[in-house]
Amino acid sequence: MSKTKGKPDLKKIVITIDMGASKTKAIVQEYPEGKPVVLLLDSEVADVAKASVESVEAEGNPSSRAWVGIGGEYCALGELARRRFGGISQLKELKYELAVPKICGAIWLAKEKLNFDNDVAAYLSILLPPGEVQDSEQLQVRLKDAFRGFDTPAGKMRVKMLRYDAASEGSGVFFHRRRVLDENMPASMYVMLGYRNASIFTVRGGIPSAGITSNFGMSWLVNNFTSKVSGLSPDNPNIVEVLVEAGVSCDPQVLQKLSRKRKREEVQIDGELMSKALLLARDEYWRVIVRWLRSKMDEDIEELIFCGGTADYIRPEIDAYFQKEGINVSWHADIFIPDEISSGMGNRMVDVYALHQHIIIQFDKLTGYARSEVVVLAESSGVSAGDSTTTTTDDPFSKFDFTPVSRPNVFIRVNENA
Repeated sequence: MSKTKGKPDLKKIVITIDMGASKTKAIVQEYPEGKPVVLLLDSEVADVAKASVESVEAEGNPSSRAWVGIGGEYCALGELARRRFGGISQLKELKYELAVPKICGAIWLAKEKLNFDNDVAAYLSILLPPGEVQDSEQLQVRLKDAFRGFDTPAGKMRVKMLRYDAASEGSGVFFHRRRVLDENMPASMYVMLGYRNASIFTVRGGIPSAGITSNFGMSWLVNNFTSKVSGLSPDNPNIVEVLVEAGVSCDPQVLQKLSRKRKREEVQIDGELMSKALLLARDEYWRVIVRWLRSKMDEDIEELIFCGGTADYIRPEIDAYFQKEGINVSWHADIFIPDEISSGMGNRMVDVYALHQHIIIQFDKLTGYARSEVVVLAESSGVSAGDSTTTTTDDPFSKFDFTPVSRPNVFIRVNENA
């Protein structure tokens, strides 16, 4: 069939998005020639009138002026939402409920970073908590409707969704370990500690179980800490950064940064009081995590794989406890994150990076594309073909399914009629 004269082919992107509660993290690249680009968008969302976004400056860093309009409803995103419109993270909302404007915003941000036209074709993969993956079909319907046309600072965008997949948090790390260890995977429990949630799933014989999600993320610690001191709100966007900087010792000088006092001696007193409060809150937090894990851990589990930025925060306590228990602990599956991908986020990028690389490896294998640069995560490891599936798109990638197993809440495959 001949192509419509004068109508250029849409640019194709592979975009993988981690719907984090503290920050939306995404990796995008034009397929097949492009290199991966990191997209970061703060988590705040604010519903606003159209007139409000029309007054937003059209210049500057795209991530600081992101907004979208979907079906006549407008949302400011990230820094713009927080700074200009009093937007908040809305931690009590399910991630998938806020996903549509955030995903549309991430795709607009990708278009800006890659200097593409407003209409693109996308292979979209999303990381969600295990307890929300069952909502992926509902999310797909909402995205399909939004992708028909949504407003952005660059005008109306349309997205042709060539492929849509929803994965449980930790899937990227799982794929990496399955590729590296092949048939030698021990009975393991994967533990994802994020800002809002803590999630787990077990793997036996290379097969993941359905996952479980709790509210024991970093926000639990933040709420506990702020309840022990006066003058602090858990909504303060600087708290987590300061708590991490304060380290294991809960350095009072660092914690002084959170003081709202003006006199030097009062600031010093605040730092000491906060240090005592944080030492206790930190102790209570790692004990909560261990107690929860032990309640879900079967006796045959040989290894725990921790990932997520919050995991690093309590690593000393976790290492000490499970070493005493004689259980092996792996941190982020020893996945190496290049500096250009880390973008100052460190191990918070591990899961989304690993999943994105897994998808690219599979696409390259399917299409026979010879990538000039070695894919870091694929070094010295065989890539299995996975399970086949049928789909309703005419795209060549539709012939390949990278779902590990057909189990709920681990990796749900949804076909899209583009």
